[in-house]
Amino acid sequence: MSRRDTGLVWQLISFAAIGVLSTVATLLLYAFFRSTMNPLVANLLALVITTLVNTEANRRFTFLGARGSSSRIHAQGLIVFGFYYAFTSAALLILHAAVPEPSRWLELGVLLGASLVGTAGRFVLLRTWVFKSGKGTS
Repeated sequence: MSRRDTGLVWQLISFAAIGVLSTVATLLLYAFFRSTMNPLVANLLALVITTLVNTEANRRFTFLGARGSSSRIHAQGLIVFGFYYAFTSAALLILHAAVPEPSRWLELGVLLGASLVGTAGRFVLLRTWVFKSGKGTS
């Protein structure tokens, strides 16, 4: 049985597809939670829910069932999540400092922009640190 290609092109395509679905889900959850919560709590809940599914999908599809110590993968995934949450939350805090009462659409736009930049960093960390293969990556 042959394994699919695990090179950079496959990883970018797979990560992008999973990322688009996750970003849409995050924005929808954020909009839902934001109606009753402050921006940072709404962002945290939306990201926790979607990151759990996203990380597992990336392990299975993008990095093709990467193996390793489960505790190590979860610990490193938690650190990556912390960076991602801090980055997206900083974007929301900067927005609220610059615009005292931004519209929900403006919040969602800022969150989308921060998510795109944060996702690039997340890909690099997942590929080179969390799911790094022992054979090296291509």
